[in-house]
Amino acid sequence: MKISDSVLKYFLYISLVLIGVVVGIAIRHYYNLPIAEAINIVDLATLVVTVFLAVYIPEVLDQKLQVKRDKKDLIEKRVEELQALYRKINLIVQNEEKMVSRDFLIIRNTLDVLQHKLDTIVTLLTYSNLHVSFASDIAKIKELTEKHKRLLYSDRMEDEGFSYSETVEKEEELLYNKIDQTTSLLVFKLSDA
Repeated sequence: MKISDSVLKYFLYISLVLIGVVVGIAIRHYYNLPIAEAINIVDLATLVVTVFLAVYIPEVLDQKLQVKRDKKDLIEKRVEELQALYRKINLIVQNEEKMVSRDFLIIRNTLDVLQHKLDTIVTLLTYSNLHVSFASDIAKIKELTEKHKRLLYSDRMEDEGFSYSETVEKEEELLYNKIDQTTSLLVFKLSDA
């Protein structure tokens, strides 16, 4: 929490107490309410506990919700990065021009990075404690990722003049769309968790 946030929080608490005092004085001044001469310790304790709970419970709940929101945002950001990398590969493969060895190097490296990103997402989902099972979604994404990787990896990739056939390009487009759809559904399911 930033220093300015904590200063603002204490300012609000002090303001609420001062407003309460002013309202109490105003009510006492304009309305003649009978006041007991003796203080009932049970009523005082009840009042203190009620005020404490009124401040403490929303603060704790807000903090827990913020932590959950932060976890979801982090995982969602990682999934979006995964989608962007798949889009990058898709654009290279679907490019109508002749591919150069640099393109194949980019594809190979990006596929390796994608595997690590997917492992990171799985780890984050495992430790997020969102009480929702993402196992089927992850299994589907891993299956599609493996198909995508097998489709694009070739021993001849670095040969001069190598290019993907039209069927490989079509299959890659279909796999890309399935991966995009599955990862988008994962984000959608994550937002409901």
